[in-house]
Amino acid sequence: MKYPALKFILLLPLIIFSQAVEPIYITLNGDITNPDQEVSGLAWYKDNLILLPQYPTDRIYSIPKTQILDFLDLSRTTILPKEIKWNSSGLDKRICGFEGYESIVFNDETVYVTIEAEKRNTNHGFIARGIIDSIKNEIIINKKSLKKIKTPVMLSNMTYETILINNNSVITIYEVNSAKVNKSPVYHQFDKNLKSDIKKPFPFTEYRITDATEIDDECKFWVINYFWPGDFKLLKPDLNYPITKKKDIKPVERLLEFQIVDGIIIRTETQPINIKLSEFGDSRNWEGIVRLDDKGFLIVTDKFPGTVLAFVPLPN
Repeated sequence: MKYPALKFILLLPLIIFSQAVEPIYITLNGDITNPDQEVSGLAWYKDNLILLPQYPTDRIYSIPKTQILDFLDLSRTTILPKEIKWNSSGLDKRICGFEGYESIVFNDETVYVTIEAEKRNTNHGFIARGIIDSIKNEIIINKKSLKKIKTPVMLSNMTYETILINNNSVITIYEVNSAKVNKSPVYHQFDKNLKSDIKKPFPFTEYRITDATEIDDECKFWVINYFWPGDFKLLKPDLNYPITKKKDIKPVERLLEFQIVDGIIIRTETQPINIKLSEFGDSRNWEGIVRLDDKGFLIVTDKFPGTVLAFVPLPN
């Protein structure tokens, strides 16, 4: 191209989009701030943000969207999440090697969750559905709906951390889909009664996928794409820089966009949204994500480095 300035203008959107975005931390109060809550999933139920702990006993948490918007508008300085009764119908005792709930999504008054289990170096995912009793302010999981999902590879603590609603289907995505450790990545598509289970190919993706937003009108959704350097030997990622020591390995905290085209999930050409890494060098294990209108995303960590709810604005 003969016009360098024009070339720069054409590339400018990609350059801007690839820059790291500074997350805005949202100050929470109450029991949810205890790292032992290990928040593992986010979802919208009507205009309430639902926070799912990995090991809920008798409650999970919600925040009205208005309070989040007030915080971001600087008209609120802290948020105390509300409690919602949680009735697991004893699934934590029924599932051998139960390791907690990993994701949650709502479809009208129905709720779907994924569950992780591991025993004797064998792991499985599970999916279950339940209902929301608005009168009792309670979520009740139907134990008879429980269905096991076989993992494509045996990687410790790696199962199905992502769940989506697509029209009349419920989709779950396995956590690790990189070519070196998962030769044939797939996702599972269930009907809403969790009776049928169809496996479809998923695009090769480095690092872990830990949650996804809802699907928009263009059948697009975003996922959290996360890498903790401690998983280097387990995940065998292709890094784009040389390393000589463990300390050279850098965490990855970013968002990727996917789309469902002709019934198959593909990666879009949209550039990743890189989240600016912590100045203290801590790797933040982002476990949940939702869209916040057309403003950006809300993301949450588990216990590392603690319960952190943050807003990631869309790049300008």
